[in-house]
Amino acid sequence: MVPVAEDELRSLLDEIGSMTDTASGTEGLGPAAVPDQRDGSVYVSNADIVLALKVAVITGRPLLLMGDPGAGKSSLAAYVARNLSWRYYEHVVTARTEATDVLWTFDAVRKLADASRPQTAGTELHDEDYVEPGVLWWALDPASARNRGGGRTPSRPVTEPNAGLNASRSVQHAVVLLDEIDKADPDVPNALLVPLGSMQFEVAETQQTIRLAGPADGTAAPARGRILLVITTNRERDLPSAFVRRCVVHQLPSPDDQMLVAIAEAHANAGGQPLSPAQRDLCTSVASRVVELRKEAEGSDRWSPGTAEYLDAVRACLELGLTVGSPEWERIERLTLAKDDAYSPAAP
Repeated sequence: MVPVAEDELRSLLDEIGSMTDTASGTEGLGPAAVPDQRDGSVYVSNADIVLALKVAVITGRPLLLMGDPGAGKSSLAAYVARNLSWRYYEHVVTARTEATDVLWTFDAVRKLADASRPQTAGTELHDEDYVEPGVLWWALDPASARNRGGGRTPSRPVTEPNAGLNASRSVQHAVVLLDEIDKADPDVPNALLVPLGSMQFEVAETQQTIRLAGPADGTAAPARGRILLVITTNRERDLPSAFVRRCVVHQLPSPDDQMLVAIAEAHANAGGQPLSPAQRDLCTSVASRVVELRKEAEGSDRWSPGTAEYLDAVRACLELGLTVGSPEWERIERLTLAKDDAYSPAAP
């Protein structure tokens, strides 16, 4: 068993427990704000989320977040990474995702094309030049990822995900987000059981084992408390029970009206422009309408608005000087919240 630095682990748990509701950001609810920032600058946490994070760290298990779209699943990982100053990597899963995509990919087409060209001294082909490290590789051993696992400088440059963001963050720690894993074939989570559980894998083309890198001083590398895996699912497809059993599972409820207002306030505060009483009343009115639309959508194929749509509606009203009672509100609602006129999930 890999030794665990208990003092470091306790310190980490204290850091998680003391995370504030929001991190400092640069944009608020104004028109210049990036609508879907993924840098963890704004998040409203609670005791349940903090406890789930602590349990995931203590057990060394991935944190599987379930919940409706807009519940805050994807943004939690970036928020934790920002607060702890850990490196951050994410992989958005699709129906075409294979398990190895999270670990590495191999460009066989490029190698075949290069092999068809005349080779000269010093231009021999090396398998590692066609290996592209995945997010788990970058999290486990960034130094190895930068040379694609080879012992020399690769012939093609390697681009680290979020390189600018990660440059000033801990080399020894990382947060990895596997977003919407339910989009993948059930074989994908099953195939990830061993690498996610053991924190190591072998690159088939180069037969090199990638594992958690040790500290620069050569001491043993405690696995627990160094890599946090956050996995999200919208439950569009059931995950294999063997995979779920190896995760810490937390259900994020859809934000109620009070939570929606708190989220709007957090975005405004992060932008340096706290809400005025009138603006807060607007946020409250829009939040109430979001909750009403969600109730109307229950048990039907009608559109159910999430947090992103709520913030869009609030931002539009603030910038256009509108209120929920304005003549234009009905149109604003259709544009941002109740999208059934333009789109229906049940439509062919």
